[in-house]
Amino acid sequence: MKKPDLVLFASLGFVLACTQAQPPLKIEAPPLVTPIVNHEQALGCEAAHDTIFLPGVSIDAYPSLPPKAEPNHIVLHLSDGTTIWEKPHYGSQDCTDYLTCRYATVVRNPTWKQCSPQGIFYEVAAVDGKPLLGASSWQITEPTTKVSAYVGFACGQGFAGPNLTAVSNQTAESGCFSQASASPPTGMNVAAAMALSAAYFSYRAAYQRTVHCVTDELSDTTRGARCY
Repeated sequence: MKKPDLVLFASLGFVLACTQAQPPLKIEAPPLVTPIVNHEQALGCEAAHDTIFLPGVSIDAYPSLPPKAEPNHIVLHLSDGTTIWEKPHYGSQDCTDYLTCRYATVVRNPTWKQCSPQGIFYEVAAVDGKPLLGASSWQITEPTTKVSAYVGFACGQGFAGPNLTAVSNQTAESGCFSQASASPPTGMNVAAAMALSAAYFSYRAAYQRTVHCVTDELSDTTRGARCY
């Protein structure tokens, strides 16, 4: 080794020895979001209620949410403009209280007449054992024909079919259960499931046969659904 190389090597060793090791970068966990709750007084035909503000959604709870009260019904206003009216089926085996309720009547984007929702009143039941708004698969029944669609979501994809087995097979084939994903705003998956089931019911009525639907666009499931 040449002398200049030895000097350079010794200099580098001196610099490394005198340089303090930098501490590892500390990653802070994101702070928990504290809901903002406003109490709204009765006004006209609208009863007094609490409005709870969460990321991506506000919830009108009549009269409130637990532990303050068990709501008679709630109205969710999602940030994408979708509105969901939900009335739990208290007293049923799948709905002993609001926090564990898996069965409700649901209207997507209702119109209003004297503060009463107008639209299609679907019967919606979570079929994965989770509370309705936190579920990822549901049985959705159309009120006039009593036809049911089973809807499931996995990693941003939605599937609708005539039975739970068909939907479970499709979600399993997506092969992404191990991937972590951010939790959507409360009610977003239910809203997407309602939209996908509407596409399913329309396609089934038009073709009078068993159909399946799939979507990759949970924010606009009606337009994004592909049925076959």
